[in-house]
Amino acid sequence: MAFLLKKISKTKFSDMNSKKQMLVFLSLMILIMTLVVSFIGTYMNFGFDNSFVSLWLKAWGIAFISALPVALLLAPVIKKFVAKNVK
Repeated sequence: MAFLLKKISKTKFSDMNSKKQMLVFLSLMILIMTLVVSFIGTYMNFGFDNSFVSLWLKAWGIAFISALPVALLLAPVIKKFVAKNVK
C-alpha cells in the first residue's frame, strides 16, 4: 500500500507547483476531517437509524463547504507563523 501511494504521489504531484500541491493537500485533508467529524456528530445526535446516511451527508456537505474557504484563507497565515516561530 505504501509503495502504491508513493508511486502515485511521484507521478501526480511532482509536476505540480507548491500552490497546487497545497490546494490538493488542504482539500483532501478537509474532506477526510469533515467526513469523520460529521459522522461522529451525526451519530452522537441521532444514533444509527434509517435516516442516518442522509443526515450525515447533509452535515458533511455543510461542514466541507464551510471549512474549505476558511482553510484556504488561513493556511498561508499559519504557514508564515509556523515558519517564523518554530525552529
